[in-house]
Amino acid sequence: MSTALIINVHENFVSGAILEDDELQEVFDEENETIAGNLYVGVIQKIVPGLNAAFVDIGEGKNGFLRISDVGKSYVQQVLNGKQPAEGSKLLVQVKHDAVGQKGPQLTCKLSLPGRYVVYFPLSRVRGVSKKIVEQRERERLRSLFSKLEKNEGLVIRTASEGMPIEIIEDELQSLKQEWQQILSSFKKSRKVKLLRREPTAMDYILRERLNKNVDEVYVNEENAYELVKQEVKKISKSIVVHFIEGDLFERFSIYQQLNLLQRRTIDLPSGGYLALDTTEAMTVFDVNSASFTGGNNHAELALRTNMEAAKEIARQLRLRNIGGIVVVDFIGMPNREYYDRLFKKIRESFEKDPAHVELLGFTRLGLFEMTRKRRTPSSEQLLFSTCPICKGSGRVLSATIVLKRLSNALREIDLSQYTSVRINLHQRFSGYMERIKALVPVHREKVKVSFTHPDPNEFEITLSKKT
Repeated sequence: MSTALIINVHENFVSGAILEDDELQEVFDEENETIAGNLYVGVIQKIVPGLNAAFVDIGEGKNGFLRISDVGKSYVQQVLNGKQPAEGSKLLVQVKHDAVGQKGPQLTCKLSLPGRYVVYFPLSRVRGVSKKIVEQRERERLRSLFSKLEKNEGLVIRTASEGMPIEIIEDELQSLKQEWQQILSSFKKSRKVKLLRREPTAMDYILRERLNKNVDEVYVNEENAYELVKQEVKKISKSIVVHFIEGDLFERFSIYQQLNLLQRRTIDLPSGGYLALDTTEAMTVFDVNSASFTGGNNHAELALRTNMEAAKEIARQLRLRNIGGIVVVDFIGMPNREYYDRLFKKIRESFEKDPAHVELLGFTRLGLFEMTRKRRTPSSEQLLFSTCPICKGSGRVLSATIVLKRLSNALREIDLSQYTSVRINLHQRFSGYMERIKALVPVHREKVKVSFTHPDPNEFEITLSKKT
């Protein structure tokens, strides 16, 4: 499988995408505003003991939500100089999740500074090595970095560290330590709400988070970005090929066209089956259907094949749409445990390249598959699309029968004999109902004129004219 990283620069805005065998897997855009990862001087506006939480002003509109349990002993000693948080006091907080809907951003005092190779935790003892680094000898080599930490410091070694010289990783760790001291000093000097550290630009994010050994080729359309990518590639792998191509790369690689498909509720599978996708605030649900896919006589093998295709596509859709939270999948039922074991293996393989933390919980007693996926930024649906002003996000409008019944009632209230003309304007979808509309005014039918330019499919407009 060939993996390509696309870096598209247009009017100084940077967009990125990941393609696997020309199929879009992930997209990120500098225009998509996110504050996740930013560090702020915040002021506690209110403490709610019943929720064991505080609402904190960070200067971004809605107050952020902070769990008081996040304020640990080390934080109190090093950041607050031994003082317990109270209403009106300042805090050093980090945005854990962006604001979603009516909810403000979720904050934390468990602070972290991410780099390419490590994530540094200045106030936590957490220590670990990426699970994607499987060779035991390499894991032991990287664990030697823990000796460079103080008692209350933490470190998570990222997948990108695999095979890298220990000196390069240690240099990044020391740089993050120095940055933390500068942040802490700025916080203690600050007297009002302000931003202390912003997450990197889209270009920095792409180079840090998405340019890795899994990438085979990189396509760039801007000279400065091209030179920057070539420098980064030298540090990672000689096998990555960097191409410079002028023009809109999203157009060239049909990325815009693939993004348009995200509006669809159903996703076709290669063999004729399809997925139905429904998202709520609480969870996302996938329903797997075989549809017209009926090849072969063995129902069990048919179900397994459809489910296998669905598992791969669900992993892609969650990553592409950046869906987080609880995910439930209703796969097609199969006859025995062996089939479910094979399917679970396929599901696990399908999520191996997902950069988000995914937890596969398995099948419930009802046969539904449960999993969770963590993300910090809004979903692609929230960033790329807005709620329909007509259906208010329900995806439905009133039936033609209901609208015409309301129109009939409205006309019945009018003494049409007093008017010379009656103009009725409806939405274009009623253009096939002309005879039915005329039948609503049988006595004064000759006065009725109908047009279909009304913008709202749920409404109509009646205009009456009298002789002057």
